[in-house]
Amino acid sequence: MYNLADNRWRKQPTLMTNNVARQAAIQIREHCISHCKKDVDIVFHGGEPLIGGVEHLESLCLIIEDVFRNSDIKVNISMQSNGLLFTEAIGDLMLEKNITMGISLDGPPKVNDIFRVDHKGRPTSLQLEERLALITSPRYRRIFTGFLSVINIAADPLEVTKYLLSYNPEGMEFLFPLNNYDRRPPGKEELSSTPYADWLIKAFDYWLNHGTETQIDIFVSIIREILGLDSNRESLGLLPVDLVVIETNGEIEAVDTLKSAFNGATQLGYSVFKNDLNDVATDIAVTSRQRGLEALCQECKECPFVNICGGGYLPHRYSSARGFDNPSVYCADLKKLIHYIHSTIFNQMGKQVFYK
Repeated sequence: MYNLADNRWRKQPTLMTNNVARQAAIQIREHCISHCKKDVDIVFHGGEPLIGGVEHLESLCLIIEDVFRNSDIKVNISMQSNGLLFTEAIGDLMLEKNITMGISLDGPPKVNDIFRVDHKGRPTSLQLEERLALITSPRYRRIFTGFLSVINIAADPLEVTKYLLSYNPEGMEFLFPLNNYDRRPPGKEELSSTPYADWLIKAFDYWLNHGTETQIDIFVSIIREILGLDSNRESLGLLPVDLVVIETNGEIEAVDTLKSAFNGATQLGYSVFKNDLNDVATDIAVTSRQRGLEALCQECKECPFVNICGGGYLPHRYSSARGFDNPSVYCADLKKLIHYIHSTIFNQMGKQVFYK
């Protein structure tokens, strides 16, 4: 998303200062108290959350601990990282503070190095594999939660899936590329084509038939929705979205993946120094993601798959002509994938398929 439509990050500080972090933690605590919440998830994201090293990470943790010390609110801290800056010192701190970490990895080196290169354009996978050996070692294994992997339809889905599963992650997720109607995904010149469903179906069959304990979120969430349970994903189902992003400068914004749509797409006009999170919670840009079916376009409202796909991920719905009042640009893929998983699961259960 930092190489797509929004470039405002260039004017933001690289690291969050202690002053901003403290004010953000205070706002989070007060919001939890006002809504009687007994636990909250704080995710260090990026960019790269390890760019400040162990000292910066520790300072953030100490600030959060101090702000929440006299409350009865449980704070769960996690992060999403490219893993390249992981060290034993950082691992020891994460163990001490009970912080968990997911790693962004698109597959084996020949796949991962297509897009995940350093600032000089050099491949990063060999360095990352060294870091992964440390992260997945017995000493640090419990902090490792799994992978986020962006789908590259030019890559072999079985090769990618086998490689990621070789690390025995607790969980992993396959993500559709952050594209939309104005900037079509690779292979989606025709909206009716389904290259992403075809890729995911091959990965699903391998995952389902090889007895792994690793949970692949997109598959698990679709199965849960088919069985009438809640989705595990922000991008599937019709449950309200209950997250906001606090940038390094203290601005409070909508989900950061919206940066892929247009410049300023995430701006809400709020700051931890001027507003509390109750102000943010009533903003139309936030409440619109909590209205479920009502917030979707007419085509989605009339679709039999809508309770499962939820209209698809919001950034994937964008077009300059209609804003977000569209089905996902991956709509055909989602329908095909959901139908296939439904058929597979219910055939195994000896049930009749109800999607046609």
